Amino acid sequence: MKLKNYQEDVVLRAIEIALEDSPELLEDEVFVNDVAAYVLNRVPPRYVMSERGFLRLALEHSEDEAHSRSLANVIELMILVNQGVELVKSRRDAMPFERAALEGAEGLAHEEDEPTVEFVHNYPQIIGRVVDASDGTPVRGARVTMHIDGDVVPPAAPGWQNPYLTSDQTRGHFSFWPRSTRSEREQISGELLFTVEHPEYDSLTVTEQVRTTGDFGPDETIRGDQILSLSPFHLSRKPDEGP
Repeated sequence: MKLKNYQEDVVLRAIEIALEDSPELLEDEVFVNDVAAYVLNRVPPRYVMSERGFLRLALEHSEDEAHSRSLANVIELMILVNQGVELVKSRRDAMPFERAALEGAEGLAHEEDEPTVEFVHNYPQIIGRVVDASDGTPVRGARVTMHIDGDVVPPAAPGWQNPYLTSDQTRGHFSFWPRSTRSEREQISGELLFTVEHPEYDSLTVTEQVRTTGDFGPDETIRGDQILSLSPFHLSRKPDEGP
């Protein structure tokens, strides 16, 4: 058996699931490969050199599915896949918003070449979930917007949405990666404010405090151990209006 990255099969299967409702994209080999490359560059490789090694990894994956960490890994993977799909779509469509976000990120990188006394503060990737307050089921079609200190923050990289619209594919989960900010202070605190809107539910506002330590430049990596996982957002249905 040749040297093989076991993650390739996992990622390709995840892409198939994400694109079940878009067969024209699933049949586009270039599109699928672009999405796979985006995801594989952001997850650690797992190589095997023998059938025994492949089987061991498969058994580990099966046994871990009963644990919460395995579920978290699946969620993180599906979020990455959906981000990859949106990114590749945006590149094809040349969407103005995504292009502006990319140019802004490139501009920030160029600024790092110049001497500066300011610190760059990188925010963690953020994962949350919107559920029905009465039964805990996922809510799809909820519009989640994230603000930092009162401002809607653009994403750190193309493919990350703000606002984010929850869907069936991620079982009501949403994710954000705010663009880094600058400050002369080495440590800063900020308030994350999330607003959730849905036509069938009462609006919801949730706040979360975040503290960051300054770095020398923007962080372009996704680290599973540093993801900020929020408690579920519970939406209450609007009362039925009488006749």
